[in-house]
Amino acid sequence: MTQRDSVLVEYHANNGEPIFNPEPVLQIPEYVYGWTKSVDNQWLSETNKLPLYRMSSDSKTAKSKEASIGQDNFHHMAFYEMDIDTNRFLVFVKQYSIGKYEYPITKSGWETENVLYYAVIARPSESDSLNSLPIDTNLNYGFQILDEKLITNVPKKSYKDPWKYISEKLLLERTDRKLVVQLEKKDQGQLRFLVYSLHPVFHDPAAITRDWKELNRSIYADKETLNRLHYTMLDSEWSETILP
Repeated sequence: MTQRDSVLVEYHANNGEPIFNPEPVLQIPEYVYGWTKSVDNQWLSETNKLPLYRMSSDSKTAKSKEASIGQDNFHHMAFYEMDIDTNRFLVFVKQYSIGKYEYPITKSGWETENVLYYAVIARPSESDSLNSLPIDTNLNYGFQILDEKLITNVPKKSYKDPWKYISEKLLLERTDRKLVVQLEKKDQGQLRFLVYSLHPVFHDPAAITRDWKELNRSIYADKETLNRLHYTMLDSEWSETILP
């Protein structure tokens, strides 16, 4: 091995092993309301789920197989910390359900599965305070994703040990994708939010159950997305900052 080869190999060999903190620094509460603005401009609501976009009076769609997963849903959504050497990262983890028909034409053979999504970003050194956010202002924050994966067919309890699945897939490489955190403070302490992944050019959202497109363009690419669908929790349940 030449001296040059030795230096290059030693640099990579000396990188530390990831240290994952199994206790989330921010966990979305077990029960939050999900809201979707209907075709007739009414708010539809379900727990831990964004209801399907439909007429508010459309009870048939509300009871359909597709409605069981909604526009989006989650069983677990949290941010964790991970250290490698002196570098600190945040790992966003979301376990949710997706579904499809085995025979789409006849809409038969509906199947669902649990999936686990994760995205790794550098821990922001500075972030805005929730106290400084203006009321009724829709704010988007985009963080460079260093790694993201959608792991399919995971057990229902996989969220209890996400590192077991993440560690098998982890490959830190800078991508063009952003982890988008959308927030809007309302009065009386309500916080509206969405967290998902997005490519700034192709507008192909990930970490959601289904995309919502209008004129062949995802509404998740819009600044005003929260006016159409969002989850709600108390701003005191989030954290003192935009990201934990």
